[in-house]
Amino acid sequence: MRYGSAAKPPRLSSVAFAGAALLSVFAAGCTSMSPVKQPENYIESQQPKVVRITRSNGSKFLMVGARLNGDTLMGFVETPGGAVGEFTEFPFGDVTRVEAQQYAHGKTVLAILGGVLGWAALTAIVIHQVTAVKN
Repeated sequence: MRYGSAAKPPRLSSVAFAGAALLSVFAAGCTSMSPVKQPENYIESQQPKVVRITRSNGSKFLMVGARLNGDTLMGFVETPGGAVGEFTEFPFGDVTRVEAQQYAHGKTVLAILGGVLGWAALTAIVIHQVTAVKN
């Protein structure tokens, strides 16, 4: 296949840019909901946007804007349909588990490795095509 004056072979800088973009997308998505070791400290210091709360009665729900005021946990509870519900508060002693979006090291390593391998394969294909056109 020959490239005419209207079409040019892909540039390697385009491949490098695509690889970097792919890698950044994979790395950005490497979080998961996981239990928080010291919930009181975490909520006060990190001020997470969303946490998953489990209460002593077994109920689970997402809370948006969770804050502590003394021994009271307060925030907006998400309804099952996805809308943010009404403002709720209850004793923090009633909470048995708090989960939050946290960085997942294992997923990140796998995503970076996959991104690098994909970028290398894409680069090899483009180099092979460019070399074949020149011959």
